[in-house]
Amino acid sequence: MTETTTPPRDPLSSGSLESPAANKNLLTRRVRRFGALYQAEATLRSMRAYGGVILFSSTFQPIMYVLAMGLGLGVLVGAETDFSAYGADSYLMYIAPAILASTVAMTAGIEFTFPVMEGFKWRRKYFGAQATTLTPQQVAAGHILGVCCRFGVHALIFTGVLFAFGALSSPTAVLMIFSAMLGGLAMGLPIMAYISTLRDEKGHAAMIQRFVIMPLFLFSGTFYPLTNLPQFLQVIGWISPMWHANELGRTLAFGQPTPLWLLLVHVGYLLAIVVLAWMTVRRVFIRRLGYEEWRGRIPGLKADQRRQQKQDARESQYGTYQRSEGTPEATFRRGIGANYYSGNVRAVFSRGMAAIRNNRGLILLSGFLEPVLFLTSFGLGVSPMISGIEAEQAGVAGQDTISYAAFIAPALLAVAAMNGAVFDSTWNVFFKLKITKLYHTMMSTSLGPVDVAVGEICLALFRGAIYAFGFLGVLLATGLVTPLSAVLMWFTALFIALGFACVGMAVTSFMKRFQQMDWMMMVLIPMFLFSATLFPISVYPAGVQAVIQALPLWHGVELMRDIAFWDFSMLTLVHISYYLVMIGLGGMLAAYRMKALFLR
Repeated sequence: MTETTTPPRDPLSSGSLESPAANKNLLTRRVRRFGALYQAEATLRSMRAYGGVILFSSTFQPIMYVLAMGLGLGVLVGAETDFSAYGADSYLMYIAPAILASTVAMTAGIEFTFPVMEGFKWRRKYFGAQATTLTPQQVAAGHILGVCCRFGVHALIFTGVLFAFGALSSPTAVLMIFSAMLGGLAMGLPIMAYISTLRDEKGHAAMIQRFVIMPLFLFSGTFYPLTNLPQFLQVIGWISPMWHANELGRTLAFGQPTPLWLLLVHVGYLLAIVVLAWMTVRRVFIRRLGYEEWRGRIPGLKADQRRQQKQDARESQYGTYQRSEGTPEATFRRGIGANYYSGNVRAVFSRGMAAIRNNRGLILLSGFLEPVLFLTSFGLGVSPMISGIEAEQAGVAGQDTISYAAFIAPALLAVAAMNGAVFDSTWNVFFKLKITKLYHTMMSTSLGPVDVAVGEICLALFRGAIYAFGFLGVLLATGLVTPLSAVLMWFTALFIALGFACVGMAVTSFMKRFQQMDWMMMVLIPMFLFSATLFPISVYPAGVQAVIQALPLWHGVELMRDIAFWDFSMLTLVHISYYLVMIGLGGMLAAYRMKALFLR
């Protein structure tokens, strides 16, 4: 009788009853071979928590841009400009590939900033991967592959929507998906290399957005030919990966006439940036995820050391700090409701101002830059394609036509006030609420939830005031507004900022993870695009106009234009009443949510 032996099973095969960890050597070999794919899987699984946002934004954004820029602004531009010389049948067809490339590049600005800081600093996910047999190169490559999957999904859905709206007709337009992804990597990898060197995030992501991504987006010929700009501004487009991706996309989508040498320059430029940036990312990850963690670059270290030296010198000369005899002790409310409101809003506001000073205030002062860039880009780039806006079409009485720059300037001031207030009352509040748990610390003192809510709203109002003040200075210098109008518009900007700050903080109190903040962008984007900011709403049917008139930014834009053109009516009171309701309801809800979160 012969014995039969059962051959050993592969412990990692699908039919094995053993744990995959039973044969660690085989598991290690597989990880060494496919480690980047495993890390990409982990990245995609983390994206699954906000997969609804990704899918919705990938469908929602192209529809919004097509309806707003293609069919809204396109009505004004298409009536006076022929795009057949560029190979496009319409303005919508001309801007469609560029919008795709630009939205992918701006998505890269998100996926290569906050998630990278999360991996190194906030949740230290990369160090968990470091504890396995994954190499630092595989960790970096896995994150990039995961983000590329998001790029692909976004670009594929975006392209499908463009085909559905008739913005694309040639089958070769599908190839622009790859040019958009290449442009996204060329934009995102240098950002990833920089963020990977930071030991702490002190507004660096916001500064990258305002000083890098936004200028490159606005001056990359997305909404107009780059030759419409003065030559010194065209240089920004030449160095921008977005412009090269835009031009490649247009060539693939509708055959824009482009010499072969220029196509090679576009491809070579993008590939060179990707390769050099990847080499830098790889080097930084190896140094930070080695056996001994690299200390990296510490933002503000020298400034902190100088402040500490001055403090030590003062203490050695005068001794430790003692309260001056003339300084009164802090007083707090007593009695009913004292646990809700202590009467010390100033403490919350002062703490916020101290944080701004510690960050050197650059991010605060940079806020007015965004509307200035929009005014410069559209004022110089779009104006040559539009002779002017009819006063009746813009809702302004007493004039025949107004220049395009004068039309968009008051609207951009309202947008600046909104952005400043929303930034402070959403991202900053969420960071203090969920990441640093700063509000939990405040609640352990005599401060109440109303103190925190009002203090943060005041901070947002202060930021909106700074943004509006800087932008109004530009409008005065260019002669787009009068001094008296500028004063009234500044107070109106504070009024608008207060309304958005109250509502923004109330909404943020319901957020549980920072990826959910993307839903906020799904609200801000259509408000900016449709609220008569860049074109009159009269280009749309009456039913669409009614929907637009329900948006809060539209009321702010129209209120600003009423002041800029001194054209007041009963509708002006409606705009003011709208914001009074926002302030009242938003402020009460924000205070109630602070109470519900901290005083259970």
